[in-house]
Amino acid sequence: MIYSLLKPCAKIALSVYFRKMNISHRERIPKGKPVILALNHPTAFIEPCIVACWLEEPLNFLARGDLYVNSPFIRKLYDWVHIVPIFRLDDNGYSGLKTNYETFDKCYETLSKNQMVMILAEGRTKHEKRLRPLMKGTARIVFGAIDKYAGLDVHIVPVGVNYTNPDQFRSEVKIDFGEPIRVLDYYPTYQENQAKGVNQLTNELRKHLAERVIHLENPEDDVWKEPLLDIHRNGSSQRVLPRFSTDPAPLFQEKKFADQLNALPEARKSKLKELVGQYTSLLAKAGTTDRGLMDHTSYSMANATLLGVSWVFFLIGYALNFLPLYLGHAFAKKKAKNIEFRASVTIFVTMVLYPVYWLICFVAALVIGKWWLIGLVLAMPLLGYYALLYQDLDNRWKDCQRASVMDDETEDRLLKMREEMVRGDY
Repeated sequence: MIYSLLKPCAKIALSVYFRKMNISHRERIPKGKPVILALNHPTAFIEPCIVACWLEEPLNFLARGDLYVNSPFIRKLYDWVHIVPIFRLDDNGYSGLKTNYETFDKCYETLSKNQMVMILAEGRTKHEKRLRPLMKGTARIVFGAIDKYAGLDVHIVPVGVNYTNPDQFRSEVKIDFGEPIRVLDYYPTYQENQAKGVNQLTNELRKHLAERVIHLENPEDDVWKEPLLDIHRNGSSQRVLPRFSTDPAPLFQEKKFADQLNALPEARKSKLKELVGQYTSLLAKAGTTDRGLMDHTSYSMANATLLGVSWVFFLIGYALNFLPLYLGHAFAKKKAKNIEFRASVTIFVTMVLYPVYWLICFVAALVIGKWWLIGLVLAMPLLGYYALLYQDLDNRWKDCQRASVMDDETEDRLLKMREEMVRGDY
């Protein structure tokens, strides 16, 4: 029941946090079959929440067990939202590993009922644009389920999760569901040699995940490859709408570009790194961004008029909704020491605070008894969302405005440098 109640609330919260969401190929999940959804793991809790919110079927999750052990509240929360704890040796020692037998049995039973289990296949979370080595637990669980329930037709669906910047409010997320892997095809190898079967299935899963995860090969190159991905993104599409899409093209275009960067010879990488540094430095000196330089359509009289006329509605929406968003962000900044947890904590705390805050405002309006005040409180969520859209447009307009007042020499130089980077002349 709690799962069903939280799901629409989480869906709204995620739609507020992310400016754009692309979730493609959900239809690849087999119907009426036991399914493991195997995801990469760049943030603490966000990707499981997104997948759960945009699938009709309920999900069961595997999540780290040290939180489960240390907090009675977390134990209750795990039960409410279908989370099954999994224990790691360096978190809980050998006693935790023994407890995993109960976890595995619960997974086997869930799969035997043709339900879905989600596993974060990398095991640990890290905020980066790359696919890390996969743990072997996914393969062991599915083979264990077939051992216990002979002939169980389990499928693993690889799910690639990609963020532009997950700890940044109003960023973007792209998720793609891959073709299902039928585990029974690998079971004969497992029966002959368990280690070989586990390795073979794990390698197959990694291959499928690698096809839908944006991967920057060398962490030391992130400082110049990340801006290049932004440049590529800004050049491929400037459309504000749609906010939600099932089109996989943006993800695979960006992945193709990242793969091309990884394949560059060292001499060309060095030249490109230098060029990116010069370009970003010149943009900063001009007080604008690559988006501002390229997005000419946002800097228009129509948008300026819209921003001016509707400013009062933005101000009202912003003022009415500011407090719970601010408190959620402040709490996460103080309590979430690791960047991987910050966005998750912000979303969760704000999602809990907002209904309480709205209810207090509504009761206060009823007590005061002014009809216009009651109407204002009823419209508060819509005004708050409008304030977000207003800020999105305002930020784009300001970027473009600053780019428009650059001197011609600086603009020409920036455009030539950008063309050189995009075309590959380095």
